[in-house]
Parts: sequence; C-alpha cells; structure tokens
Amino acid sequence: MKRLAAVLALAASPAFAEQPSGRPEAVQLDRDAPPPGQVELGFDGGAPIQTWALSAQLGFLDRPMRLHTTEIEVFPVEQRETLALGAAIALGTSAIADIRMPFSHQSGDRWQGLGDERALDAWVLGDLALGARLRIAQRAGASIFARAQLTLPTGDDHDFAGDARYSVAWNLIGRFSLPGGLVIAATAGVRFRGREVQLADRLVGDELTGAIGATYEIPAIPGLWCPANRVRATAEVDGVLGNDVAGERGPSPLEGRIGLVGKIRPWLAVGVRIGKGLDDQIGAPRFRGLLEVAFEPGAE
Repeated sequence: MKRLAAVLALAASPAFAEQPSGRPEAVQLDRDAPPPGQVELGFDGGAPIQTWALSAQLGFLDRPMRLHTTEIEVFPVEQRETLALGAAIALGTSAIADIRMPFSHQSGDRWQGLGDERALDAWVLGDLALGARLRIAQRAGASIFARAQLTLPTGDDHDFAGDARYSVAWNLIGRFSLPGGLVIAATAGVRFRGREVQLADRLVGDELTGAIGATYEIPAIPGLWCPANRVRATAEVDGVLGNDVAGERGPSPLEGRIGLVGKIRPWLAVGVRIGKGLDDQIGAPRFRGLLEVAFEPGAE
C-alpha cells in the first residue's frame, strides 16, 4: 500500500513535464481510446485476446469543450467523427501488445470570437498509441493485470487532436467473473505528459485516471440472437483527476457509457456504446457514440 500511495502521489508533481506549451490547441480533447481488439468496455478491462485481432472503431463526439463569456459561447470542437484502426496480439497466455491509430474529421469554432479567427482544421491525424498488458495474478474468477501505454505525438497538435509531446500511462486492472454471467472490471493509474498545456483556465498535465465497468450476458432471444452470440449489456464510468500546479488546476472530466456487445461469429465481435459527460469539464462531451468491430481469427 505504501508503494501504491507513492506512485499515485507522484502524479501530483510535474516532475518530468516541461514548461507549459504556448499552443492551447495542443491537446487531445477526445479522451476515449478503447483498446484495440477488445470489444467490451471503453477501457482495458482485461478482456482476453486468444491469438491476434484487428479492429475498427467508428466514433462520434459532440461538444467536448465549451468556452463562454457573458456575451459569447464558443465550442472549439463542436463535432468530431473518428475512425481508429488497431491491432492486438497475444504474447503467450499472460500478455498482449496493441497499437491504435485514429483519423478524424471535425467541425467547430476553434477560438473564433475570442481573438483568433483562424478556422479549425477539418481533417486531422491523431496520436499513435502503443500498449502492453501483463497478467500478474490469477485466482478462480479473478485476475489482476498491469498495463503500460506510450502515446507518440504524430497528430495535429494545433487543432485539439493530439498532445504537445509524448505521454506515458501506467494502470492496474482488476477483473472479476461472478456467477450469473456478470463480469466487473476496474482500473486505476497515472498518466504523465511530456509537456503541460495551458488551455483556457485549466493546465492540462499529469493526471490520475480511473474507470469501473460491468458486463452482463443477456439470455438468448429467438429471432434476435442465440447463445453462441454471447450478447452482453455494458455500463461504465470513466473519470480523470487533473493535477494541481501552482494554483492551476487540471481538467477532471467524468463520463458515463452504456452499450451492447456480442459475437456474430466466434471470430467476429461487434460493440455499440453511447455516452455522455457527467460534468461541465474539458473533455466531458455532451454526447458520444461508438461502433466497434473486431476480427480475431482462431478465436473459440
């Protein structure tokens, strides 16, 4: 517990972040980055990859940020449609590695009306994410994992589509399979950014991250799906606690999501989710929609 407390406390210090970027657009407003190949939850909940998998995620984001004065209201990114392509591979029975790359189309005001009249770029390239997960403990019905992720700034960091520099994230994951077809997963960790960004009245930098979700297998409904489709209802809450540095506070968005996931074939899984920000914070959208398809040859 002392070691865990020390790790979490480290996130409250800008130890290896550089001076804040002078470009307030150098952030990724869309915090939803589901792990590729795992059509289950919007975060890595320890879902298995038996061989290797390819996935395509189609996302819709509505108003993840609002700026306003007494006379004007601005949405720097009003709507965004994203195609994220990814792959995951099993490394033995206890580890997986994955890669994810997003491509987006967006519309919005940028800073128009607030002193910067340049138009928002409509087509943007997101940041490349490289992840790895290792199972570190397992008992009947319960597993504990550690996950690491490196995000590289290959995207358009002038239009809210990518961070100013790299970021590194570490997470612990707990997964519990309960009687009656119920699975509960939770994760908590830290994210370190290579450079902080001053965005409006918030300093986007290091942060604590956490999420909890559950899936429940719905009994077969004749004419809609059979037992082999393994259709599951999902619900989750995902949140961030931003760092406080010299009186500057980081964004702390909270979002809830529900959905359905299932297998059309043993090797083809489909998931649908909708979500909504639960507070008025940078990164908490008014609405989110996601359709994900994963192809895993050799899966049983």
